[in-house]
Amino acid sequence: MPSHFTLNVSLTAQLRDFVDTQVASGRFSTASEVVRAGLRALERELPEASRPAAGRDNAHPGSGATATGSRPGHRSAARIIT
Repeated sequence: MPSHFTLNVSLTAQLRDFVDTQVASGRFSTASEVVRAGLRALERELPEASRPAAGRDNAHPGSGATATGSRPGHRSAARIIT
């Protein structure tokens, strides 16, 4: 079983509504499942060269994921367990 890590991310109200809608639809059981599916889709979309090396933690400027603090315009925070 893969290791699980907790990651806190900030979402716009629109993205939070989208996550909530996906869970309410029954397609996903949790917000974490929605986020993991989205990240997998993004990973498939990105060229291999732009993906982080396996096992390496990379912070991507402008990604919206921060260890502390928040970005302007982000009104909602979600605790994601990956």
